[in-house]
Amino acid sequence: MMNDNIEISGNSGTCQSCGSKFKGKFCSICGEKKFNPKHDLSITKFLEHSIDMFIHLDSKFFKTFIKLFFYPGMLTKYYISGRRVLYMKPMQLFVLASIIFYFLLPSANAYFSAIEDLNGKFGIQNIIHYNVNDKILEKSMKHNASKERVVNSVYVQAIHSSKLFLFSILPFWALILFALFYKSNKFYVSHVVFSIHCFSFFILIHMLYLSALSWFMNSEPLFYLIPLFIIFALYVIFAIRKVYQSGIIVTIMKGIVVCLSFLILLELYRECITIMTLMYL
Repeated sequence: MMNDNIEISGNSGTCQSCGSKFKGKFCSICGEKKFNPKHDLSITKFLEHSIDMFIHLDSKFFKTFIKLFFYPGMLTKYYISGRRVLYMKPMQLFVLASIIFYFLLPSANAYFSAIEDLNGKFGIQNIIHYNVNDKILEKSMKHNASKERVVNSVYVQAIHSSKLFLFSILPFWALILFALFYKSNKFYVSHVVFSIHCFSFFILIHMLYLSALSWFMNSEPLFYLIPLFIIFALYVIFAIRKVYQSGIIVTIMKGIVVCLSFLILLELYRECITIMTLMYL
């Protein structure tokens, strides 16, 4: 067990991080550099580390986003083959993409359903077949508030809750990928990584698309999202081709299934967020 006493003399031949003996300038067990107070605690070295941190982060950031946008499936292929140092970790990328989306579009209802949509605004009943009107009436009576106030409260809370649980779509989508491409890759985590990269792309391209639409209209009719889904479908198909190395026909057929399953999961998520928000209001 490692001793908690820290030596700053620089004379110790023992690694301060793991307690192993140094066999050179770096620890062969954990990679910690041999400590030299005169050098490592100097102002020059501190500034060098600080600057290097930002340069290294920017380097990873730009390399990752270039691969994500212009080379579908390449990040996944690199990650599952062990080439990981040069790029951001999958979940790190996903979280960053989500933060960027909600920072630039903080009031967007992209990942939760509007109450009128659940009531069949487009002539389509919600997938869960939940009676929203009865619940709104119940909450209105419970809180002695108007229906409009209840709906507004649901909207405000759903904006926040939709951000927190977006990752919950990933394991279910990865299960579908696992079932479709089990022969190509028998590791479930590989399919999770693929789903993370594709979903990250969707979040960012969705953000850009909605931002562009906002310049021309105040709301986004459903049919205006069709080009977005076509772009995403093409991206997924190219990514499948790169990662799973399947034939063109098989790639297209399975790609359509993968995209449809994603849209169904996304719609289920949007409806569940709104309904759960309403239930626990």
